[in-house]
Amino acid sequence: MIKKYVQEGKIYFPAIEFIAKVKLAFLFVFFLGLLSKSSEISALNLQESRIDITGTVVDSESVPLPGVNILVKGTSKGVTTDFDGNFSIEDVPEDAVLVFGFLGFDTQEVPVNSRTIIKVVMEAAIGALDEVMIVGYGGTVKRSDVTGSVSQVEVEQLKDIPGGSVESLLQGRVAGLQITTSSQAPGAGASVRIRGGSSLRGSNSPLLVVDGFPIGDAGNLQQINPADIESIEILKDASASAIYGSRGANGVILVTTRNPKNGKTVINVRQQTTVSQFTSELNLWRNPVLLAQLSNESRINGGFPPLYIGEVASTGLYYPSVQELQNGDWPHNVRWDDIVFRDTPINNSTTIDVSSSNEKTNFSFSGNYFTEQGVYIEDDYSKFNYNLNVDHKLYDNFRITFSSIGSKGKRNNNGGLAYWRSPIIPVYDENGDYYLTNNNDFNHPIALTENRVNKNKTIDFLSFLGLEWDIIPSLKLTSRLNYKFGNSISDQYFPKTYTEAGEFNNGVASIGNYQAETIISETFANYNKTFGVHKLGVTAGFSYQNDVIRTSNLGASDFVNEVLQNENLGAGNPERNTVGNNLIETELVSGIFRVNYEFREKYLFTFTSRADGSSKFGENNKWAIFPSGAIGWKAGEENFIKELEIFDLLKFRASYGISGNQGISPYQTLSRYGVSEYYNNGNWVTVIGPGYEVGRTGQGGIEVLWGGIPNPDLKWETTAQVDFGVDMGFFNDRLQVIFDYYEKHTDDLLQERILPISSGFDRMWVNEGSIANKGIELTLDGTLIQSNDFTLGATAIFYRNRNEVTGLGSTTESGNLIDPNTGMEFRFSGNSLAMFRAFPNLLAVGQPVNVFYGYKTDGIVQNLEEGVSAGLEGDLAQPGEFKYVDVNGDGVISVDDRTIIGDPNPDFTASFNLSLNYKKFDASIFFNGVFGNDVLNTQSFNQPSNQPLRWTPDNPTNSFPSLRDGRQVEFSDWWIEDGSFVRIQNLNLGYSFEIDSLVSARVFVNATNLYTFTKFDGYDPEVGGDGIYWGGYPRLRQGTIGLTLTF
Repeated sequence: MIKKYVQEGKIYFPAIEFIAKVKLAFLFVFFLGLLSKSSEISALNLQESRIDITGTVVDSESVPLPGVNILVKGTSKGVTTDFDGNFSIEDVPEDAVLVFGFLGFDTQEVPVNSRTIIKVVMEAAIGALDEVMIVGYGGTVKRSDVTGSVSQVEVEQLKDIPGGSVESLLQGRVAGLQITTSSQAPGAGASVRIRGGSSLRGSNSPLLVVDGFPIGDAGNLQQINPADIESIEILKDASASAIYGSRGANGVILVTTRNPKNGKTVINVRQQTTVSQFTSELNLWRNPVLLAQLSNESRINGGFPPLYIGEVASTGLYYPSVQELQNGDWPHNVRWDDIVFRDTPINNSTTIDVSSSNEKTNFSFSGNYFTEQGVYIEDDYSKFNYNLNVDHKLYDNFRITFSSIGSKGKRNNNGGLAYWRSPIIPVYDENGDYYLTNNNDFNHPIALTENRVNKNKTIDFLSFLGLEWDIIPSLKLTSRLNYKFGNSISDQYFPKTYTEAGEFNNGVASIGNYQAETIISETFANYNKTFGVHKLGVTAGFSYQNDVIRTSNLGASDFVNEVLQNENLGAGNPERNTVGNNLIETELVSGIFRVNYEFREKYLFTFTSRADGSSKFGENNKWAIFPSGAIGWKAGEENFIKELEIFDLLKFRASYGISGNQGISPYQTLSRYGVSEYYNNGNWVTVIGPGYEVGRTGQGGIEVLWGGIPNPDLKWETTAQVDFGVDMGFFNDRLQVIFDYYEKHTDDLLQERILPISSGFDRMWVNEGSIANKGIELTLDGTLIQSNDFTLGATAIFYRNRNEVTGLGSTTESGNLIDPNTGMEFRFSGNSLAMFRAFPNLLAVGQPVNVFYGYKTDGIVQNLEEGVSAGLEGDLAQPGEFKYVDVNGDGVISVDDRTIIGDPNPDFTASFNLSLNYKKFDASIFFNGVFGNDVLNTQSFNQPSNQPLRWTPDNPTNSFPSLRDGRQVEFSDWWIEDGSFVRIQNLNLGYSFEIDSLVSARVFVNATNLYTFTKFDGYDPEVGGDGIYWGGYPRLRQGTIGLTLTF
């Protein structure tokens, strides 16, 4: 049944299959037509010339430069160099002057002096404002000519920083790019956002494009070896990213990998070794006596008998008395962290790359092997990456390119968890078995490490084949086919003992398989031509994307023999085996169009439009057009500005564009059917709807289920963005200033609406609600000192983004709530926390996303009278309890007194980088900071360093409550802390030298996470978007030593 509806979903694209079949024929006819037209085009002849000139243009390393513009000075006559840097120009006066211009190089004027053969060596432009930037689909533009908001990452600054993934290296390096690394587990990724989140339930991750190939969201950065990267551009506003349509709704990260240079064979060998350690001491119980005393006090206050009295408890565990511990009669004081943590985890990265070329073929290959030890024993990660690039010129105007990037990873995530286990509890009992506190002790770290299985293996590769045809010097046609494959296999086994899942299922195993394939076919043409004072660039093309995801899982339980664990699922009870699989297929069809126009090298205009059709939406809403426009004025080129002699560059930019988001699960517009049956403790349980179950005894059965309520009106989530910017350059480009102000408004948010239980379903996807983001970005990049031997540079970045929920849809239908005190419309978001029995985050109209909602506190209750007068009742009115604020003034503390108590969104972020070069020595230091964000510290009162500060009659503090087992705490501002921090994120020292004429070398040392300045009481204030801190362990400080050899 599902297959039937999937096929019906694809019928909405009746032209796709036809287009795929005739595409090659169409391109062939198109090529022939353009070729016949190109034969009619001839160069202008100014009959006054006397000689014909041929020549070659190369760079300082003798690499031929294609596409160099050559003009006869004082005329409009000109030509462009071919793939080999050759040119030919006829009828030129013997005393003429030729002007050579090329992006990224200094313009040269060369007198002819009657020569008929001329070779020109062009020097790279010193001015950073003339650097060439990639803007997608074969487009490149000088930084000074960019109309959109595009940032370029200084890749050379990142080359020595350790890390298995690119996203961690980019943190704090680009204004408007927010990267959060809340986990340091081996192989862990990071959260990547550009200019805040535009969606509440859909995807907020930017699109990643590698060598022109869109490969998915920014999480795929882990597949790339940082050493392979040549350049990174960040497309931030709608004008810059609109060429990628809905895929670029959250911004775009363009990564270009290294390519070989003509005429050279180069071998690079790079070795890095990194040693890690905690940045701070673990906050654990080291004093068994104090632990026992406080535990007894807490139980007595809660009405329970004390445990540490030298008797065997009901669980069968003996608890020594406080006196025994004080006298040293109890021999155990276990440092569990010493048992489960490695002292100095070590990471290794080895890279070898080879590149070579001749007149027709460029070739490069690199391989990297990366290993990473986690801080837990039995927790490690390894990965192999490769990158292959081949570029072959079949004819003078026809080139074929092939690229492939791949990775293979392996993660063993079986480290012990309970390093906070009581030091009074020994590791083993007198028989050498694991010492368990009771039959339900499922937290023994060594038992878990040695008996549980939790592994994951991944294989990812992407490749593309491209054809480039220079039909005429100003027109290039590109067609390429891209293929991406990803596979992940997870193995888990929970034994009959020591694990909760295994205990209740007599051993349980699972093997999961995830496989994703993407095919993208794109054909586009680029036309670039200069007509006197007019410069025109046009891009037009077609794109088709097909994604197929297959998942399957096998499960077994009730094992007869568990020697082979998950390697022998047949040892489980066949009546309780589970098998499941799923197939998802989606399609995206697009047409692209972009125009760049420049007048007198001062006035800039860009228009982009992309039409996207997605199979995820209903028949009437599959297609949407996303236009954008941008203008720029290089005011610094005006004479009245030049006369000021202040600016090397003064450019004003403005852009507006609309983008869409389709980041939801497919088939939400269709009726979905499936089957379900499984065995549960002697009963067959049949699923009758998402989240609802009914049990029945008997033979069991298979039911056909309605999988969800369709919404045929589901449509694109749309974001309108406006951007105003100014770029300035001073002191011969030694100081660059880039400022942007932007606003983003997203409407028709894709959200899951909660449904009444009577419907038989719990939720459905709808378009409702809106969100707004606005912010400023400022980048200052300067060379403070520059001489022959010494250079000192600095970069400062400031970024502020404020978001606001501007709508949540219909109050009645959407299940929204109304705050009784303010009338604020809201709904809870995120996850409910068991410790508070409440959702700490909410979405509220007029408020930032995920603000904290709870009680305000006014210290600690000091006596019963004070508690009663504060509106508290029962145990909550006792001395030592939290005193909550009666917000509505009714004299009673209730849920109606809850209000907004914090905001996890930062007020602003900032970073600063200082670098110097002296002869062959270089050094840099990088600071990164986040300011004004609130963090919910769930561990505030559990930390051993805080519990001795509790309220007692002898210590009537207003800071900490008393200890009391069984207390049900309410979520309040007492748990909220300032999460602001400034981190010395990186320090690097390097020295480059030549061993002989054939070999050069570079040695370097690097330190990351040197120190964090913060008032936050936990280990690390850097947490996820919901602002909740769960504990864990301190951030790792890492020291790296590395060597690079170049042959």
